[in-house]
Amino acid sequence: MSEEAAQQLTDVSMERLVTQSSRLYSLPDVYLKVKHIIDDPDSEIRQLGDALMTDPSLSTRLLTIANSAFYGLCNKVDTITRAVQIIGFKQIHNLVVATSITHAFQGLCSETVNIEKFWMASVERALVARALAEWKCFPEAERMFVAGLLLDVGHLVMYEHVPELAQKAIDCAEAQSKPLHAVETELFGFSAAELGASLATHWQLPENLASQILYQDDPSLAPNKIEAAIAHVAKQLAGTVPEPEAVGEVFDTLSVDVKETLGLSKEDCEDILMTALNGLSETLELIIP
Repeated sequence: MSEEAAQQLTDVSMERLVTQSSRLYSLPDVYLKVKHIIDDPDSEIRQLGDALMTDPSLSTRLLTIANSAFYGLCNKVDTITRAVQIIGFKQIHNLVVATSITHAFQGLCSETVNIEKFWMASVERALVARALAEWKCFPEAERMFVAGLLLDVGHLVMYEHVPELAQKAIDCAEAQSKPLHAVETELFGFSAAELGASLATHWQLPENLASQILYQDDPSLAPNKIEAAIAHVAKQLAGTVPEPEAVGEVFDTLSVDVKETLGLSKEDCEDILMTALNGLSETLELIIP
């Protein structure tokens, strides 16, 4: 271990990493305004529209997404107020979270990971999570999209702030054929999932979103096992070659509990993955700044 890595190990703590990250990658003020309005049962569409319009860049991105195949609306949406009316409060909130967080990490540079590939993998996880939620007839599939997008945000923080230790964990996991989250816990005292969930809580993101990030590696421990199972499968299935043999290998690694919780078959996984990949290119252009 290099001297720099040894110093990183001495200094590393989840609280320190969350504090450093929250200073560097803060969500825009408009997010907290939007959250406050959505949490208020007496709020009106006009109030939410006015709050969104205080951030022209965000407003433009939201209108672009609203008019894309991502939602498949028949009529053009030309105002933020109209977007709120058609898409709804909750889905507007989900879009604000997704676009704000990817924008917050814009410009991050790390030698440990290719940032463009990182977000491509994250968007694929998000699309798999949404496709799986829709297949399961889950009522809030867009929320699962956001969860899938943010599953790996803890690693992004590690790559930036403790790059040598992050790489050491990856190397040890591969050499020892151990799950990466287990090696991280041994090395740091916490996993990237725990770090990501803690950061989500610090950002005042919804509790169920932080929970999905936290339990992505062991959904059996989650209070909401269906949501955690969807996040877990999305993590495992994303990045798989869309061929029966490759999908079958991933399916075989899933626990019986996860398969039974979702009522999932190998053929279902093949269909879900293809659905997700069909929307990958356009969604990347929409979500990633």
